[in-house]
Amino acid sequence: MIKPELSIVIPFLNEERVLPLLRERLEKIQNRPSKWELLFVSDGSTDSSPRFIEAWASEDPTVKLIVLTRNFGHQSAVSAGLSFASGDCVGIMDADLQDEPEVLLEMYRMLIKEKVDVVYGVRASRRETKLKRLFYFVFYRLYVYLADSPVQADSGDFCVMSGRAVRVLLSLPEKLRFVRGLRAWIGLPSKPFPISRPARAAGSPQYSLPKLTKLAFSGFTSFSIRPLRVGFVCGALLCLGAVIGALIYLIIALFTSIHIAAPGFSTLVIVLLFSNGLIFLYLGILGEYLGQMFLEVKGRPSFIVERTINIQGVKRTDEHH
Repeated sequence: MIKPELSIVIPFLNEERVLPLLRERLEKIQNRPSKWELLFVSDGSTDSSPRFIEAWASEDPTVKLIVLTRNFGHQSAVSAGLSFASGDCVGIMDADLQDEPEVLLEMYRMLIKEKVDVVYGVRASRRETKLKRLFYFVFYRLYVYLADSPVQADSGDFCVMSGRAVRVLLSLPEKLRFVRGLRAWIGLPSKPFPISRPARAAGSPQYSLPKLTKLAFSGFTSFSIRPLRVGFVCGALLCLGAVIGALIYLIIALFTSIHIAAPGFSTLVIVLLFSNGLIFLYLGILGEYLGQMFLEVKGRPSFIVERTINIQGVKRTDEHH
């Protein structure tokens, strides 16, 4: 079996409207590697999109399909594709054509020319709703600030990696995968590639705001313990404020003739609400970390494969299957 120069991992969920457009774009690409493979990963799709890929794969052996038993999530689907990819280099892109295949090949050529292990897309602009753009802006700035390892703002999963980077990435033991964070954490030589992210070619976005929020919390809790320090900082500030307030009232009582008739009920209520809110906020942060540990300790696989098409041999790793 001839080893591909480039494997492209394309996870999808119910993308029957956009996959014909993606096929058209991929088949029109000029100057592509002479040997490549397209690894489509169906993350629990319930429409006709897996059947479309099956029909395509029956005509073209370089098109391959991995069908997961259910919807495990985008990051798990990406990990499934990476574990089956056999190319010297591996690219990751979404099926909705917001990640353009022509750009991915430019990133691939840059990776070969610069002799680095990772070339990742950095979004200079994106065509999303104002709410989503605000969400992405806040998330990436917080993520960059909180992360213990260096990360690049506005970088997603769209990238090309060397075989070495993929092997190291798959060797990491996490079951809850946050691929872009793990990719930065391994610290291999990398280069950013500015991109302009277009709108979806067709269909509806599969990443709803709740799913994006879940992914954001996963990113925060997987790569930083700084949120755990929020409780200590807030507690210290509240205690300091209480001591200062007590000293102020003591000075007023001892050295002035001012008599405070009102008990300060409103102030007391505000302080109590604020401090209790901080307590619940910190309990929520602790809960996120405990939830992550609970899921990791159980050791369940990140994904389960139901069947594959046009795939022979074994995966790169058996860590996540």
